Amino acid sequence: MSISRKTTDLEARDRFRVSVNDLGALHDPKSLIKLQELGGIDALVSGLATDEVRGLSKDIPQTELKQRQHVYGVNMLPKKASKSFLRLCWEALKDKILIMLTVAAIVSLALGLYETFGQPPEYDDEGKKLPKVEWVEGVAIIVAIAIVVIVGSVNDYNKERQFSKLNAKKDDRNVIVYRSGEKQFIPIGQLLVGDLIYVETGEVVPADSVLVSGECECDESSLTGETHAIRKIPAAYALERYKALGNVSKDIGDKGVDDPMLISGAKLISGQGKAIVTAVGTNSMHGKIMMSLRHESEETPLQARLSHLADGIARFGFLAAIILFIVLFIKFCVKLGTDYKYLTGAQKGTKFLNILITAITIIVVAVPEGLPLAVTLALAFATTRMTKDGNLVRVLKSCETMGGATAICSDKTGTLTENRMRVVRGFIGDNDFDYTVSRDNGEADLETISDNLKNSLLDNILLNSTAFEASKEEQISRVQKKGLFKKGDKPQKAKVEEPFVGSKTECALLLLAQERFHAINENTPLELIREQSQHRIVQVIPFESSRKWGGIVVKTSSGYRFYIKGASELVFSRCTARTTLDGKIVPITSATKEEITSKITDLAEHALRTLCLAHCDFEGLESWPPANMAKSDNRREADPNILFGETVEILANDANAAAIQNTNLPKIVIGGETTPKREGLVLDSLVGIQDPLREGVKEAVAKCATAGVRVRMVTGDNILTARAIAKNCGILNEETFNDPTACMEGPVFRTLSPQERINLVPKLCVLARSSPEDKRILVDTLRKQGEVVAVTGDGTNDAPALKLADVGFSMGIAGTEVAREASDIILTTDDFSSIVNAIKWGRTVATSIRKFVQFQLTVNVTAVALTFISAVASSDDSSVLTAVQLLWVNLIMDTLAALALATDKPDEDILNRKPAGRHAPLISTSMWKMILGQSIVQLVITFVLHFAGAKIFFPNGHVNDHQSTQIAAMTFNTFVWLQFFNLFLTRKLDEGDGITKVKDRITRSNLDFTQHFFRNWYFISIAAIIGGFQILIMYVGGAAFSIARQTGAMWGTAVICGLLSIPAGIIIRIIPDIWVEKVFPTRAFNKVISLLTFKRKKKSDPELESEPGDFKDENENILSVSHIKHISDGRSRSSTSTDTSVGSQTTDNTLFSQNDSRFTAHSQDL
Repeated sequence: MSISRKTTDLEARDRFRVSVNDLGALHDPKSLIKLQELGGIDALVSGLATDEVRGLSKDIPQTELKQRQHVYGVNMLPKKASKSFLRLCWEALKDKILIMLTVAAIVSLALGLYETFGQPPEYDDEGKKLPKVEWVEGVAIIVAIAIVVIVGSVNDYNKERQFSKLNAKKDDRNVIVYRSGEKQFIPIGQLLVGDLIYVETGEVVPADSVLVSGECECDESSLTGETHAIRKIPAAYALERYKALGNVSKDIGDKGVDDPMLISGAKLISGQGKAIVTAVGTNSMHGKIMMSLRHESEETPLQARLSHLADGIARFGFLAAIILFIVLFIKFCVKLGTDYKYLTGAQKGTKFLNILITAITIIVVAVPEGLPLAVTLALAFATTRMTKDGNLVRVLKSCETMGGATAICSDKTGTLTENRMRVVRGFIGDNDFDYTVSRDNGEADLETISDNLKNSLLDNILLNSTAFEASKEEQISRVQKKGLFKKGDKPQKAKVEEPFVGSKTECALLLLAQERFHAINENTPLELIREQSQHRIVQVIPFESSRKWGGIVVKTSSGYRFYIKGASELVFSRCTARTTLDGKIVPITSATKEEITSKITDLAEHALRTLCLAHCDFEGLESWPPANMAKSDNRREADPNILFGETVEILANDANAAAIQNTNLPKIVIGGETTPKREGLVLDSLVGIQDPLREGVKEAVAKCATAGVRVRMVTGDNILTARAIAKNCGILNEETFNDPTACMEGPVFRTLSPQERINLVPKLCVLARSSPEDKRILVDTLRKQGEVVAVTGDGTNDAPALKLADVGFSMGIAGTEVAREASDIILTTDDFSSIVNAIKWGRTVATSIRKFVQFQLTVNVTAVALTFISAVASSDDSSVLTAVQLLWVNLIMDTLAALALATDKPDEDILNRKPAGRHAPLISTSMWKMILGQSIVQLVITFVLHFAGAKIFFPNGHVNDHQSTQIAAMTFNTFVWLQFFNLFLTRKLDEGDGITKVKDRITRSNLDFTQHFFRNWYFISIAAIIGGFQILIMYVGGAAFSIARQTGAMWGTAVICGLLSIPAGIIIRIIPDIWVEKVFPTRAFNKVISLLTFKRKKKSDPELESEPGDFKDENENILSVSHIKHISDGRSRSSTSTDTSVGSQTTDNTLFSQNDSRFTAHSQDL
């Protein structure tokens, strides 16, 4: 060890007095005892050289940064070792069929060398010495095998690199930390031990940490198997309560012991807080489990279906090869006593070896190894392009599934709308304002607002919020990312429109405070206002979708005040008074109630999200909370349900409470001698927030309808707002706008019987005031009816529906980390149009694969039949296509054709077709028609040339060996050009399914295979390569390819005959499918192939590492992490629900159980 390294270690030990092992003992297993042994939270913070209020320094020196990373590690897992090119080549060579062919080629080479150098020379009829080239065929086969292996390995190598890039992008996210007391966004990989992180509802804990402030509930089921939420409280308070127990043998997990430990990978389902990071990367719980579970990914469903199809076809190939070998072997045995009687032993061995090589080569050609390759290439190409189109694919199979989507259940906010919210209408006190008319409308009246009302509103907006002000640099960076101005523009010229970060609704209110009340400016930034008011805040109640409101309690000079803001109908229903502009509090009469209700309705009908801001005073209260309002498990805080009035406790000795109980006011009074009287909430303001439709949404919804995909809007907004927005974006039309079955509220939908829901769902367009459970029920009902369902979600409680859907879309901007983990695709721009792009790419993938299947099976059938029949009919037991020629054909139809046909880009025409059903066959009747029709045409042409070519080109009847080789080479040349031109024809699949009249099938869209030809340069390049190499082979292939120089007539014949595949294909395409069904039962044939499938070792594909795998052999790895073995309250923490992605995707099927009551709450992003 160098001196500098020793010095660094000594300095690190002096600076950081808590070791990695000590920190690991805090979480593995979770232990308060270990925290107490370290000296408590203060000693931990001091030992990590950090601060539990301000965090690390924002200008942390590089030396300290490196020391921290050296001692505690970095928050990244080491990259999964990718396979080298040589290893991929070696794995390709381990294919049993290639091994057999290689052995045969080596034996052929050995015999060829013996015949060339160990036998006397031979002479022709003119006495000229014949060239000795018997060794060439063996070398040519070995070279051809090497080319096949190298090309396949290059493809696999490129796939690994491409999917590695996708994995890196998928795992990249930002986290919030406090450095020097300021909130900052940093990449998760830059998180350090000692950082003070901020976590809130919906986020995933980025690293093992200890909670120092706040309170939350975590779902650790993906790590521990515990299905119930685990409450987390600050470490100092947890230790205080632990000491009070007096039982030092108990620890976290035992009854009565609190838990302040946050485990990396756990999900916050409620609450918020700050925590000190104690372990990152491979030292964290999540990292340890991820490192123990790294494994090869599984096939996607389409890859599995194609592999099964390949198995069935391979069976036919094996059968053909065995029959051919038996027939040729019998002929060989017979000829041993006749034609081969005077041959040498080496020559006899060569004859037998040729038979064996021909049979093995048939297997090589018949086994369609290119099928799984084609889908992998198509998916790799599609996922890369989808990322550019705003779709980050996390689960590879979702790309292909979207091609068959029939229903989309979409959120409103941020997906159909811009999520750029502004307060535009409403009232403050009793003063109406309307900024849609003029930005100054109502401004003059605000100048007369009383200090009481103004302070009340600003406290509610500024303090009762998790949104925060971004720095100028962050603002400019975010605007640049959204393309609002170019990167090179000067910052002072940039129009910064998003000064706040967080919930868009809360940002809209902060903008109101900034623009109308001028409360936030350069001299008084938001962070400063909150720091100065921090001492007044005694309780924070974060917004939750289950409550639809959020609140805070602050200390006042005369007691305490509860501020609340939330869904207008909900909050207003609890208000018994309102504040006027001059600060007076007046009761809400029946007339006032009707007036305000009418305003809420009017705002909703104009597609505005409505929000009420209110407060409630607790006068004369000396400490918080009142005794009969405290939480049962935390006497320092009030129960939110009691505070809001969901639960009512009226004491008999309170006459005023009894009197109020008999009125029409909401029953939210809590009375008693020690508890101040509270007579409902006081309404301060009603605001209408505008969130305009995204540009292009109406067109995108129309495109979905054309494509046969039904869009339904599922939102937490009230039914009036939802109906108005649905009409604006085209989900509702004039006919369905007033149809009561087209729009329904979630609570009503939830109470319907399963049969009633099944009857209703085909008509349902909008589900308003819906909860995540309503969304899950809707998805479940649609799937039971055979629909392929895509769902969008952004909140934590959307996870059940996202998991249940065939494809789950989460929001990349507005979505929580939990929602993103539960999803299959992340909409990086939160734009609905990106879903349409996903549909197009999904259909393109399916179409590309079907094209390749059709092309390859045509080549398979033709090559196998031509080889089999020509070999059996041959006098010397040889096929018209040699082993080397067949290997070239195999290269064309496998790798090259896969690259050519799997890389087409989607076009708008693809949306004019209806989606394929969930159980649609892989090979349709139209495809079978083209496969069999083209095979028959090609076989007729090649048989005519092979068997009658000598009479056509040499009418004298005498054909020598050279001329015979010329005819065979011409047949081979014709065969390749037939495939070449059929490749062009296959670019356009037969889209005339269901059309029974011949004249109706003659359409441009069905017959024009040149459509969008110049958009796919991959295809053009590969076609040029195939054509160029074929010409090269025919001119210089010579003995290696058994080629004799072709005459001009032979070249013309080969190319013209090859061109015949195009008009023949067009004619076949015009034939109605129903005619084919009567002659050839394609469904029965598909069934036969499926029955012939057999299991063989699949080549693993380097898909996204988040694909779920088989865990039956991995339980021991999971259990090696001590924390997982811990038993809590008699419940064994199962290890079968684990996260298998290198990044963060959860594959636990028990996560967010469908019956979990935590996820039955209403959802609305405040």
